[in-house]
Amino acid sequence: MPTMQVERLIRDAGGTPHAVWLDFQERFGGYIEVVGPDDFAIWGLARAADAKLPPTWSEPNRVHISPGYDGFPEAIACADANPVHQYELRADGWFAGIGGPCPSFDMKVERHGVMHEFYSRGVVHETLVTRQSDAPEHQRLLQDMAQWLVVEASSDGAQFFLAPRRLLRFYPRVRQMILLEIASPAA
Repeated sequence: MPTMQVERLIRDAGGTPHAVWLDFQERFGGYIEVVGPDDFAIWGLARAADAKLPPTWSEPNRVHISPGYDGFPEAIACADANPVHQYELRADGWFAGIGGPCPSFDMKVERHGVMHEFYSRGVVHETLVTRQSDAPEHQRLLQDMAQWLVVEASSDGAQFFLAPRRLLRFYPRVRQMILLEIASPAA
């Protein structure tokens, strides 16, 4: 759906067409993200009733704006995604949903790119999941992986480290670490 039409829908719904929302629609509107088996999200802020892939989870030709609360700004829902995934873009640019929360939708895209790149390298095994990142052995792992920080995919809430055979996701606020490793080839 053209950005000008989405802007009109936002105004008709009594909302403010924030620049970050219109930029998102212009750059990403219509892209299809495969979320899982028989599950997908169509990026953007609204879907036309006559779209090639008709809307599944959202009403066509409408935007869904949530008012701000507890100091958080208002948010707009993704054009078409299962509500369980909570795909929302706040007026300040923060994205919630798969790949988030993160300060921008661009960062969500970077995170997906990191994951795609890593999984394309071979068979992946999850070798560590812990909420005790302050343990000495986990602090050593963080130090060992520090040179592999992917700045474009990292924020205060989640840091991604991509090494040739390892991917570490670190969530400092909850002290969680998830380490994925490429399986060694069989001898």
